[in-house]
Amino acid sequence: MPSNSLAELLNSGSLGQLTAESRRLQDLADSVRERLPAEEAAHLVAANTDDKGRLVLVMDASVWAARVRYMARELGEDRIKVRVLPRGAGSN
Repeated sequence: MPSNSLAELLNSGSLGQLTAESRRLQDLADSVRERLPAEEAAHLVAANTDDKGRLVLVMDASVWAARVRYMARELGEDRIKVRVLPRGAGSN
């Protein structure tokens, strides 16, 4: 039976695709956080792009979502969608 390291498994096939997508989403969220003021950056839950090419940001509360919507142009994004994490979605 061949011995594969965990790194090899995570970087091949379907797991490799999931790993690459996870890295892409993390890099995108990190890039957005760098462009946001510290207070707003702390409340960013996730970032992605939709099928229309818009940047989609998920904030942990509506107050932070509203603040980020108003600063969309400052972010250099004219095609941005800001959503709020549904209640209970982030709790364990």
